[in-house]
Amino acid sequence: MALPDPGFSTPRVLGVDDFAIRRGQTYSTVLTSVEDHRVVDVLPTGEAGPLAA
Repeated sequence: MALPDPGFSTPRVLGVDDFAIRRGQTYSTVLTSVEDHRVVDVLPTGEAGPLAA
């Protein structure tokens, strides 16, 4: 816990994928940095509106 948080830069290549939180009922969208192999954000819905915003 004494280590500082690593500095993250703005991702140049962004991956987008949908996944089911509950089998067949609730879908979310995950945004990942393709270069760093890390999760950038998780959007609460699988709809295109929040992703476009």
